[in-house]
Amino acid sequence: MKINLFFFVANFNYGGASIAILNLLKNINRKQFKINMIFIGNSVYKKNIPSHVNVINIKTNIFFFKTFFSFFKIRKILLISTKDKHRNLFISNINYSNILSILFLRDIKNLKIFLYERTSLYELNLFFNLVNFFKNIIIKKLIKNTYSKADKVITNSYTLKKELKLLYKIKASVIYSGTIDKLINKKKIKKKKNIKLISVGRFSDQKNHEFLIKMISKLNNNYKLYIYGGGKLKNNLKKLISYLKLKNKVFLLPFTKNKYKIYADADLMLHTAYFEGLPNCFLDAFNYSVPVIAYNGKGGISEALAYGKYGKLINKLNEDKFVKSVDKFIKDPKSLKKKIIISKKVLKKFTVNNVKNNFEKLVLSQF
Repeated sequence: MKINLFFFVANFNYGGASIAILNLLKNINRKQFKINMIFIGNSVYKKNIPSHVNVINIKTNIFFFKTFFSFFKIRKILLISTKDKHRNLFISNINYSNILSILFLRDIKNLKIFLYERTSLYELNLFFNLVNFFKNIIIKKLIKNTYSKADKVITNSYTLKKELKLLYKIKASVIYSGTIDKLINKKKIKKKKNIKLISVGRFSDQKNHEFLIKMISKLNNNYKLYIYGGGKLKNNLKKLISYLKLKNKVFLLPFTKNKYKIYADADLMLHTAYFEGLPNCFLDAFNYSVPVIAYNGKGGISEALAYGKYGKLINKLNEDKFVKSVDKFIKDPKSLKKKIIISKKVLKKFTVNNVKNNFEKLVLSQF
């Protein structure tokens, strides 16, 4: 009998978690698993979901607490779907949804629950205001009281695993996000007249693109910056680009499935996020031999760069330090390129197929 998998992500749109889930949906063994995908509202990835996946799209007209109220519908669906089946697994992603999954679904008979944590739990301390202060106190208590009731907690980096243990005494297994479809041959180092800088990530406060654009305005070199993403802050970023007179230097582009378009001719990746689980874009950059300069934020950023072995980490969010590092690379690209001679053996850990195999093994161990 097949194991009935219910993947859930509240916002199935731009972001590393959505891409990682989509890769699993496409590659999981259909002979062993029946696959369902649950998400709320519209999704830019809905058209990319394989035809063999049963799509459960939760529609709601509620604007506030949308995820909370959607769980009443999700509970009802799962009560019906699991009634006469004994091998069911609900896989939730990211802390708010993970908490609600336990509160709403833990008592459903014949349903196991995996909680997948993909972002640094220190994010709860970063964006401070009075509302967030009280909200985060509640969330922290709920994480401590709910995660321990899951059948399995998974993180996408060892850094997040340590965070869960340190902050909440929760044990977790590590399964990296699979982003690499195939390993790419190394490209040769060659000087170009125009330097192509790239940044990849949704347009949100977390990714800190505003800092990146302001920093870029201080560069005097012949460069162009392409930021691939999408999200609520796009208009704000466009206004900033216009204000700084960077319309011919900085370009906001939508995500594309064609990684070759993003990385093949890129010279350098810049990353200024406050926190990450494990940045998928770093792995793709390594695969195309694109060096990375990144702010050493919370979560798995430094882990992804092997604590500075595979790229340049900036420990303080300082525009001048970033500018100095970028200038140094532009003058001597070989200096940073040497850091990313990563063996195929290391990158193999992050291939879609390897991650899929590890996930399937973990699921099968529970039944």
